[in-house]
Amino acid sequence: MDVLFFSTIADQIKKEINHKCGLNISQTRILLFFDDTNNKALAMGKLAKALNISLSTLSRQLQQKKTKSLIEITRSEKDSSKIVNLSAEGIKKAKELKNTLNKIEELLFVYLDSDASSLFIKQLNQVAQASTSLEGLE
Repeated sequence: MDVLFFSTIADQIKKEINHKCGLNISQTRILLFFDDTNNKALAMGKLAKALNISLSTLSRQLQQKKTKSLIEITRSEKDSSKIVNLSAEGIKKAKELKNTLNKIEELLFVYLDSDASSLFIKQLNQVAQASTSLEGLE
């Protein structure tokens, strides 16, 4: 098996998300994170840690014009930190993104029944988990 197919598939998915939703990968990750956490407001430092990126990278991502329209940033009442969550437009865009991702998933698994699809997704998740341990081999 050519493991580079994973990269090809990932590139195609990114292109489809950009084409259908107008989102880049960082915007996609932010929207999906807040969708998964029911749009719970989070300090920027905690958000950066949850996304496994540096605070400076997150700050740059949040400064993108498109991203600014999808999020709300407020100052914490407790300290000087900034709190982030999705704006109404961001919530709407997250729903659009999830619908697009569901359609992509249906296309990817069109030849599998639901049991085979569930098993394949479970196995892909295991492969993804194992791939993080490859980083330690360097």
